[in-house]
Amino acid sequence: MKSLERKHLDEVQYARVIALLGVFAVHSSSTGLVSSPPESLPFIIYNFFNIAGKFGTPVFFFLSSFVLFYTYYPRKLSIGLFGKFYKKRLLYILVPYVVFSVFYFLFKAYFYQIYTDPSQMGKEFLIDLVTGKAHSHLYFVFVSVQFYLMFPIILYLFQRFAVIRNYAILIGFLIQWTWVLINSFYLQVPAKGSVALSYFLFYFFGAFLGVYYEKVAAWIGNWRKVWPFIALIVVSYVYMLYFYVTIYYEIRTNQWTGSTRTAEFAWSTHAFFAAALIFIVAHFMASWKLARMQKVITEIGAVSFGMYLIHPFFLMILERVITGGSPIVFHSWQLLTLFITFFSSWFLVRLVYDFVPYSWVFFGQGNRVWNIKKNIKTK
Repeated sequence: MKSLERKHLDEVQYARVIALLGVFAVHSSSTGLVSSPPESLPFIIYNFFNIAGKFGTPVFFFLSSFVLFYTYYPRKLSIGLFGKFYKKRLLYILVPYVVFSVFYFLFKAYFYQIYTDPSQMGKEFLIDLVTGKAHSHLYFVFVSVQFYLMFPIILYLFQRFAVIRNYAILIGFLIQWTWVLINSFYLQVPAKGSVALSYFLFYFFGAFLGVYYEKVAAWIGNWRKVWPFIALIVVSYVYMLYFYVTIYYEIRTNQWTGSTRTAEFAWSTHAFFAAALIFIVAHFMASWKLARMQKVITEIGAVSFGMYLIHPFFLMILERVITGGSPIVFHSWQLLTLFITFFSSWFLVRLVYDFVPYSWVFFGQGNRVWNIKKNIKTK
């Protein structure tokens, strides 16, 4: 296979920021949701943002796959190539995962006063570590590791068979839903969301775009001719968002009579169209003549993994600080929590990248922005 030099894509960072906002919307709305009466307007609003933001994690899976296939598909496969691949994932993904698993396990034991004897805590931690359950958001890394283990085989199949490349989205859909249905009717694995097969539509969608990126980018750039198709994606996303939000409103108000498979379909399809739309919007953003704003967005995208890892810590602290009070005070606090969590997470990660040696141990691979002189000297 001919090697293809591919350019760096700022569009990926733009898309990561949008996905990150989805994650923050979900986590920052949970307290307001459970504290509001189901018949109230605030409940409807919190439910909307809590469900609408659930595209965040699957879009991160989609982007991860896109970057991998964009980077590795044109390359000749070798043991050395995959050796470097796994070394990077070990250092910049697995090490921070272990560090934060330890951190959240111990912090929650202290914060919520849930001590047991050391041997029992050790067993519980090991189980949480190997299942991605030290904190609720860490399943993202656990699922990602599963895909990394499969990646060499999947990459080989994509390089070897044109039918897999051309029908990747359909194949991903079939693999994901075969797993969903088998699990629903036979296996009934309780932690289905921690299994990579639950996200294969997104992984294969990202792979498809990574393989055919130049053609897809040209298609997006020709938007004046293809705008009806882009409009169809927008309409499909809006409809599936409405459908998905409505389903969960009915579930949370005990009105839902449908199956879990219908809810799963609504989530998956809504997130699929969100991924497609975000990918398109990110390319539109790259064409804007707003250099300063693009620089800010790129910066947030560059530290998004670290922000994802640390933000629940700030949420837990703020939830302890926030008290009841009047409805206006309470709901104002929820909005303020979103902003404080977002910017505190960014600020801490940026400080660590710039001034803490071996910052990759905590937040993975990153760059310096404020401490440029030090960065130059260490080259």
